[in-house]
Amino acid sequence: MRRVLGLVVFLCALAVSLFGAEVTFWFAGGDPQLDLPVVKKQVKAFEDATGIKVNLVVIPWAEDPHTKLDVAIMSGKAPDLAKVGSPREHALAWSKAIEPMDKYLPQDFLKNFSQSVLLGSTYKMDKPKEMSGKIVGIPYFCHTRVVLYRKDILAERGLPEPSISWTWNDFLEYARRLTFDRNGDGQVDVYGFGASAQYAYQLMIWVWQAGGRMIDEKGTPTINTELFHTGAKFFVDLFKTYKVVQPGGINANLADVRRQLVAGQVAMYIDTGDAGPALKKELGDKVGAVPLPINPETGKRTSYYGADVFVIPSNAKNKEGAAKLLMWLCSKENMLEYCNVAGFVPSRVDAAQEYVGEDQIMNAFAQQMSDSNPWVEHPEYSAFTRIIRAAIQDVLSDKLSLADGLKRAQQELETHLKEKGFVW
Repeated sequence: MRRVLGLVVFLCALAVSLFGAEVTFWFAGGDPQLDLPVVKKQVKAFEDATGIKVNLVVIPWAEDPHTKLDVAIMSGKAPDLAKVGSPREHALAWSKAIEPMDKYLPQDFLKNFSQSVLLGSTYKMDKPKEMSGKIVGIPYFCHTRVVLYRKDILAERGLPEPSISWTWNDFLEYARRLTFDRNGDGQVDVYGFGASAQYAYQLMIWVWQAGGRMIDEKGTPTINTELFHTGAKFFVDLFKTYKVVQPGGINANLADVRRQLVAGQVAMYIDTGDAGPALKKELGDKVGAVPLPINPETGKRTSYYGADVFVIPSNAKNKEGAAKLLMWLCSKENMLEYCNVAGFVPSRVDAAQEYVGEDQIMNAFAQQMSDSNPWVEHPEYSAFTRIIRAAIQDVLSDKLSLADGLKRAQQELETHLKEKGFVW
């Protein structure tokens, strides 16, 4: 009886402490005309239901919310809950700047999420010890990448829509046949594959499919390896050997590549979840989607997925309130409402199933998620991006051979990581 009374007293005290309390919530990104009205509506409903006031602070990506969060944490002015772009949670976990989510979120809540995306937010480094193996962020939504294409241009060239079982060889054949001179003036009017070396993941998907990786279990960079070279060579050859990539692909902005697809200047390209609904508005039934082609040697069709994740800073003042707000936003109904507007696939399995429904394009994204990798789960993830991107761009610009480019990237990464205190 005393235990029951004690539990009642504790719950009452907790309710009193939370009622009227405030949660500061930093939301990175967001569109004032698209998803932010949904977030504000859901936050207001949370306030009404719980009595907890939410101080919502929206920080556009252009204002570098990650750096602002770092400064706030270091100055002791951290928010209680923050949305960041993965894999930022791994860098924050390395410095013990955020809380393990296991402390605040029950298992019956966590079990609703795709295990692949929860694994992507599980801290894998052995230091600090108390963070190792812990879930350090909760994915809000996922955005993997698939091939989006113009059905009408494929039909013009006598090509059927690609099947889910297509291979690297099939992809190359499509890209070559879809690169053509439409008006007979001797100039290429349509390029088979719109790509950009500005985005390192556009290289890495081919590397992963070939069995390569950026780092091994011991923390050793693995850029200058045979498997990495195999995948990188396929990507480079699309530009230099087969010449199926549009001009300017070395530094292209992906939004420009999307516009080129709409204009009929490229026939296929790789993009994320929100591109599907956007292209359907502009092209209607002329746009299709399919998971990435399969490497015939490995059987992999691996893509890249990113996620926006919620984190709770270690020096937050209201961690329990933050957890309550997180669970509210990540209920099936609220997550589904948000993703229906934002155009990304929900990270909850039940919400994702309802979201995808019978939509052919979104089904391609859902199918691709079963073979998708997050970016390298390392505190120095941004260095991997910067160094790999620079090396491949120099290769494509004929400043380096592919072998020399990968060798340079390996050396630069090893030097950088050792300077930051990482050993293997």
